[in-house]
Amino acid sequence: MSSTQRRIKRTGLFAALVISGLVLSGSWTHVFAAEQPLTLQEIVNTAVKNNPAVTETEKRWEEKISLIPSVTAQPNPTVGIMQDDIPTTSLNPRQGMMTEFSLSQEIMNPSKLKAMGKMAENEAYMTKADWSDKQVDIYAQTKQAYYDYLYAKQALVIGKEAQQLMGQLVNLAQVNYSTGMVPFQDTLKTQTEFSAMTSDLLNMASMEAVAKARINNLMGRAADTAYEVKEEFMAPPPNFDLAGLVKTAISEKPSIAGMQYGLAMAENGVTLAKKQQLPDYEIRLGYKKNREPMVEQNPMYPGMSSDQVMFESRKPTWKIEVMAMLPIWQGKNKAEIKSAQAGLEASQAALQNMKNMAELDVQMALTEAQATWRQIELYRTTIIPQAEQTYQAAVVNYTNGKVDLMN
Repeated sequence: MSSTQRRIKRTGLFAALVISGLVLSGSWTHVFAAEQPLTLQEIVNTAVKNNPAVTETEKRWEEKISLIPSVTAQPNPTVGIMQDDIPTTSLNPRQGMMTEFSLSQEIMNPSKLKAMGKMAENEAYMTKADWSDKQVDIYAQTKQAYYDYLYAKQALVIGKEAQQLMGQLVNLAQVNYSTGMVPFQDTLKTQTEFSAMTSDLLNMASMEAVAKARINNLMGRAADTAYEVKEEFMAPPPNFDLAGLVKTAISEKPSIAGMQYGLAMAENGVTLAKKQQLPDYEIRLGYKKNREPMVEQNPMYPGMSSDQVMFESRKPTWKIEVMAMLPIWQGKNKAEIKSAQAGLEASQAALQNMKNMAELDVQMALTEAQATWRQIELYRTTIIPQAEQTYQAAVVNYTNGKVDLMN
């Protein structure tokens, strides 16, 4: 057969697969006593629960939500001790004239902390939307892999049936050649096509194995884990309301929800940039212990060391300091606000683009589904019945020597 005829034959194989899936769903299921076949729902649930990519995004969400308290907390206080006025003749800190204990606390403006907390919360919920989006993605990938596996498995069955038909043609060509009705070339052509179909069957078997391994991968299992599936294949007419589907996609699609949280984060970023014009504060408390020498250095005793000088302790004292950070560099503040505003406008544009893409994806998917359904109906009602009649008539005519092998 020519390459064109082989493509036509494979198109018929695809059509037979579709119709067989509609009419004979589940007829090739092999039930093993050791393990019950997995249903589609069980496969999907396992994938969504155990897929490492889903687990990763879930842990990212937990990471971000756990950071919110640290973002909204005031900076940690600082404790210090200082020895002052240590004589130059000594390296001993205890010889200092003054000992000061200090406690300082930086106080960030509460309005800034509030804006930072909202930004951290928005970022966390963006990650949660990513988690939901990954679950939906794995759900869709798993269903696609499931049907790819059914297709590969069914294609292998139909390919074997097609090879059996070719085997009948091989026998028929040999019979006709033995009676002198056809040339020996017909026998060679049929045998060559039969061998080529064996190669196709090997490729189909490989495709089936890869599709099965893909399902294992999505379920978070080793690729060679043995299992069987319960075949479920339904193709209802895709009579959906496009406007309703678009509305649902825009309102419920996790990626769009994530973009909305991103927009809220950008809005809070503008608020925070404006709040940077407010001052921050720092409070310091100090406790001082002072002592003074009772006598000055006696010139008559120049060899007297500092350890031999007597000191008099004074009453301890307190020290309180209040400082404010003044954002006087308006150029810097204006640049931060302008940058945050540009980020907000970028987030608005990204959200609108995401909504437009969602609408396009829904429309394309529905159009493709409707076109495929019409193709299924065409194969079922017209192409396959006509092809069967043509084949049967051609076999009869070839047996009687009225048509050649190509027909």
